[in-house]
Amino acid sequence: MAKIIAARFETQPEADRALDALRCAGFDGQDVTSFYLNPPGAHAQYPIGGDTHHDEGTKHSGKTAAAGAAVGGVTWLALGTAVAAAGDVGLGAIAAVAGAGVGAYVGSLAGGLTGSHDGNPAKATKEEPVGRNAGVMIAVRVDADGAQNTVVGVMREQGGADIERAEGEWRDGEWVDFDPVAKPQPVDRI
Repeated sequence: MAKIIAARFETQPEADRALDALRCAGFDGQDVTSFYLNPPGAHAQYPIGGDTHHDEGTKHSGKTAAAGAAVGGVTWLALGTAVAAAGDVGLGAIAAVAGAGVGAYVGSLAGGLTGSHDGNPAKATKEEPVGRNAGVMIAVRVDADGAQNTVVGVMREQGGADIERAEGEWRDGEWVDFDPVAKPQPVDRI
């Protein structure tokens, strides 16, 4: 397994400048690669599409959506019943049923949104990840600790974000087993 340092860059020109800086620092084409990282959810890792069933930030949204549906449905059912009591019973019954349906729908949307938040990377797991931001990734195979320090320094100077370390299979100048939903191991200070 190769030791790898990787960072994300917002634009291709930023990544190109970082690639040039890494070449100037002595890293050749067989030790440096770049690739585009799709946005979270766009990696087709899950059988029906997406990356997972849900991420760390949405694991409670199903429960809050159900609660919102119940509150909204009951509230609008009560309003429809009040309309029925004030006037035409036939029209009121239709209003009560329609109101319950609309209230449940709106309540479920509000509840689902209330239960969603940005995921906490510290609580992320393979089943409930916190997605990496999209951008151009640059990965560098490093052998020595001094090389790691150099790569991290160059990436920081060039504006690299989300700098991480990993171990992986490096073949023919490429990081072949990169997993976009794996929990990153951030580089704090090397």
